[in-house]
Amino acid sequence: MRSYGDKLAEASSWSTQAANAQEKYYKVKWTRVPDLVEKRKVFLKDGMAYVPAREQSSIVFQEFSSSLEKALERTAKELPRLDEDTRIVPILDNLSQGFLAGVSSEWTSASTTADGDEITADMVDELAHKHFPMCMRNLHECLRRDRHLKHYGRLQYGLFLKVLGLSIDEAVAFWRRSFSNIQDDKFNKEYRYNIRHSYGLEGKRANYAAKSCQQILTSDQPGAQDSHGCPYRHFAPDNLQTALLSTYSSQGLTSSDLPEIMHTVKAGHYHVACTRVFEITHLAQGVKKGDGAGGGESVTHPNQYAARSRELEKAILDARKADMDGDVPMS
Repeated sequence: MRSYGDKLAEASSWSTQAANAQEKYYKVKWTRVPDLVEKRKVFLKDGMAYVPAREQSSIVFQEFSSSLEKALERTAKELPRLDEDTRIVPILDNLSQGFLAGVSSEWTSASTTADGDEITADMVDELAHKHFPMCMRNLHECLRRDRHLKHYGRLQYGLFLKVLGLSIDEAVAFWRRSFSNIQDDKFNKEYRYNIRHSYGLEGKRANYAAKSCQQILTSDQPGAQDSHGCPYRHFAPDNLQTALLSTYSSQGLTSSDLPEIMHTVKAGHYHVACTRVFEITHLAQGVKKGDGAGGGESVTHPNQYAARSRELEKAILDARKADMDGDVPMS
């Protein structure tokens, strides 16, 4: 190693030969550290690379990458047989949900309906009317009216429905039915792949989280012809008031509630406005001003809004069932 002192010093441009004398080196095949070879950070001799101790992480990374690739290849060969093992498949499915794309979120896994059944495409209309926040109600109504949504609208609404509990098969059925003005061939070519991609079944197979209120407010700003975004921020004041009344009047919201809501919107507190709408429209379920979406919390995610709304409905249904069964607790 001492005979290569000058060469090692040249490879370590920041170091000196004296410093290199105190440095430890690892002699490995150059194919194990291609990144260091590319950056000329190692001395090469007869197909071997002399890696300084400070760069040993590169050896570890390359070894891990190689081992992982081999393990994935072995797993891919075994999967056809694993599909027949009912003990292993649920574990693999759960593991696949543990890797998220981009920002982590608690709103990544699908939920179920109040009675424990999965959500179907036929149920979305009723759920939208009873439980969706304004942003998702707007997307739903635009989809029903135009029989189409642009890309960011489909992304925002599709991920919301995914976490709400719509399975991939039901999602394909829902979007196909919604895009009723196009032929099957066009739908399959232009839309089916993106639906499957959002469920982690295509591309890099990532488990995409539904967008939070903060993400909706700050990313992919809508244009004049778009339907996505946050109505409290992106609608003109007059349009917002009209939309609120037409959307939630059947759930108890009146024109007398609008000044308070619009005051918070004007102040830029969009989540507060959405939370106040939640309180007003769930007054019949026992929600009072200040309760928010539970425990005084503000709405910070569309799925949080929908989940809490459904929880309140379930509590009432359970109470009615208990009353009908005569199973009323004694005070």
